[in-house]
Amino acid sequence: MVSKLRSVGTANSQIDIAEEGDFVVIGTYKSVRLAHEAGLAVLAAGHHYWVYQVEDLYALAVLPKHADTLRREVDIAQFKNRFWPPVSIDLPNQSTRKTPTVIFAISLLGMFTAQNAIPGLKDVGMNSSEGVFQNGEWLRIVTAITLHADLAHLAGNLLGIAFFTYLCCRYMGNGLAWFLIVLVASFSNLTNAYIRLGEPFFSLGASTAVFAALGLLAGFPVGTFLKTRDPMQNRDWLIPFFGGCILFAWMGGGEFPTDVVGHVLSFVFGTVVAIGIAGTSIPSKLNALHQKALLLTAWGLIAFSWWLALR
Repeated sequence: MVSKLRSVGTANSQIDIAEEGDFVVIGTYKSVRLAHEAGLAVLAAGHHYWVYQVEDLYALAVLPKHADTLRREVDIAQFKNRFWPPVSIDLPNQSTRKTPTVIFAISLLGMFTAQNAIPGLKDVGMNSSEGVFQNGEWLRIVTAITLHADLAHLAGNLLGIAFFTYLCCRYMGNGLAWFLIVLVASFSNLTNAYIRLGEPFFSLGASTAVFAALGLLAGFPVGTFLKTRDPMQNRDWLIPFFGGCILFAWMGGGEFPTDVVGHVLSFVFGTVVAIGIAGTSIPSKLNALHQKALLLTAWGLIAFSWWLALR
């Protein structure tokens, strides 16, 4: 049994521990759980350990003849598990207001009604390689986002807008999310028209905005992972990223007249932009006024493009 007490000096305090044949403290911990977790390395080495509470600390003690070896075992175990438990990404939750998404969806319904009622509206607004690069009608890369071929085309895009853009707003805020969605979708239309330069090419639909939003969703956690200096759970960025890729593979393909190239460009550009934005401090620095300004800029760009097209 216990034969005597011995005072043992450590880096944290002076500890009096009970000894049987002279126990030795090989570590002190802030909680009994941490002390017993360190003791697992001692048990794994085939030896016993004792834990004593001394004031606010917990001492891990072993027999002296094994002390040096077990201290190394504990140090090795702690080094190997220094990133456990893994740190989870603290993704921002900027805004959950659905109003901007609802307004955009209503505007798409209104535009679909208008294009069926006004002859030629679709012709002046759809994306066109000839119109953009030969006639200088750059506004087409923006106005094409609001046009649709038929009701089924519109319904599918409304579903994607309602889901993906709303989630983007939770990451980045309504203003930044919509600004990037319109920007990425427009650039995707521009690139698509350039790729098809020299051949008759026309495209329309908010699907570029839908897949831009999906790309932003897939890329934002990856950018957060690359930015953080702390290790984190792989699932926090792998699941959103590969989930986005799977959704794109499921929704982005199709036979003619589906514009698969436009879908791919939007998703890729959205992912790259999201990684870059998440790697900065921009989303966290934007206040409510900045968000409103970006939202109005995005929608103002669409309205101004249509004004130019119809004047």
